[in-house]
Amino acid sequence: MQSVLTFLSTVNNQTKTRIFLSSSFFILIVLNIPFLSNYFMAAVLAVVWDYGGTVNTPGTTEEAVSNLRFNAEDTNDQDTASPLIKTGGTVYSYVKHVYLDCTTAPDTSVASMEVYTDGTLGFTGVTINVGDGTQTKNSGSSAGYDPAVGIGQAVMTDHDTVAAVTSLFSYTSGSPRSVSVSEAGSIINAINEKTDYLVLQAVLSGSESSGVQAPAETVTFSWSEI
Repeated sequence: MQSVLTFLSTVNNQTKTRIFLSSSFFILIVLNIPFLSNYFMAAVLAVVWDYGGTVNTPGTTEEAVSNLRFNAEDTNDQDTASPLIKTGGTVYSYVKHVYLDCTTAPDTSVASMEVYTDGTLGFTGVTINVGDGTQTKNSGSSAGYDPAVGIGQAVMTDHDTVAAVTSLFSYTSGSPRSVSVSEAGSIINAINEKTDYLVLQAVLSGSESSGVQAPAETVTFSWSEI
């Protein structure tokens, strides 16, 4: 089974050169399951993110809409009102806490969650980092949540449960990143059960190109279902 996440990037030129990064989320469910003698219900996992609130207590939870925007505000506003300002040095976006939430339960369970990319981010001067380790999210806890506090804060130095980061685009289908599950049994087998967070952040190196950066990038979540 797969869920697909697409990144887009746009650069706006005004009095100051401004960078606006966005990522469009949509769900693509692909049936790729060995034949079983009995019919079963395929799980549906929605791409969801938390924002606002306080440590361990998100203020808002939203299922993916048209865009997730790496910008200079901690909201889900679908606009370009708060782009990242290019300064010539390193600039960090607000962090995003993304996870998968089960909206249709499998007959038995979902496990072996992974995320990967094609290995090449086509946005000049931009890195998308993901926090290492486990940032806990489950049906009863948001212990891995630490709200975004502002622009210019590196996730690995400002987030309570992220000690280091890795480029998301270093993970490929041949070498994916495991996505942990902190539900009972480390599996998802019921509605409202979730994966742990992926804590994501865009980093501008200072060498970004102006104009629309294309093509869109795709990030794939995969899992095993029985």
